Amino acid sequence: MFDELFGKAGLSLERLQTLCEVADKGSIGEATKGDSNRQTQFSRQIGELEKFFGVDLLNRESRPYRLSDEGRELARLSRDYLGSISDFQAKCGDRPVKLVIGAGESIIQWLLMPMLEHLSSELPEASISMKNLRTRDIIENLTDGDIDLGMVRKTAVGKPLKSVGRWEYGYRLFVPKKMRTKLTGKLKIEEISTLPLAVIEGEGQFRRQLTALTKGEGVDLDIRLECSSYSQIASAVQSRAYCGFLPQFASKYLDEGSFSSFEVAGFEGLRRELVIAWNPKKETLRPVIEKAVRLFG
Repeated sequence: MFDELFGKAGLSLERLQTLCEVADKGSIGEATKGDSNRQTQFSRQIGELEKFFGVDLLNRESRPYRLSDEGRELARLSRDYLGSISDFQAKCGDRPVKLVIGAGESIIQWLLMPMLEHLSSELPEASISMKNLRTRDIIENLTDGDIDLGMVRKTAVGKPLKSVGRWEYGYRLFVPKKMRTKLTGKLKIEEISTLPLAVIEGEGQFRRQLTALTKGEGVDLDIRLECSSYSQIASAVQSRAYCGFLPQFASKYLDEGSFSSFEVAGFEGLRRELVIAWNPKKETLRPVIEKAVRLFG
């Protein structure tokens, strides 16, 4: 059994680990942080794997060298295999297995952290690790096997991933009480055009839709601060120097006596539905993923 795998030299756990490190970091140079001795070692080990499998695992036409399609495929297989062996080793040593969950910073802080007591009690065998990632990176990491679960928009989940759960929310404008003036009820976009706003930066889905809405209404917003996460916007609002667009569940974490939140006309299309996504291929290799998925379902 497996005679072809062990009938010649060149295959080892250490070499497969090296390949995974290069896949994670993007290149040999990035994986070795410029250490020339380790670069030589990594190059030799990947060369030995190439000789063993008879394919190029590195694309040597790129600078720096990056993994070829075959290299990325072998790295995915290796992650699954090494992850299963690591779980078995932890189990034998009566140590917790690691469960890695990816989500945006505000989702981790406002939705996942409050679930930790339940998760830790139902998954006593697991050590939970939270990773702050953007949606695109979560999907990529789930597909490649770098993380186990991800909380993302339902619309972002495609094959081969699956999803469970349903957390719906919309966006509201959070305003310090001193800036409320005559604001009441559901606001029109022109009513907030003079407010100093903190908004999410970049070209994400919310920012694109906000831009389309203001352009359609012929309104220019007074954007004073751009942030990389909604928890940063919440901090900006708490400074009382800015107003900010935040998911409605942020209201639980702001002092209701100091702030008001308002619906904004036209924001109906900005509602989101979050789910827990996972890669079913990893579920069969790591029972802790299957158990965690049932808790979120």
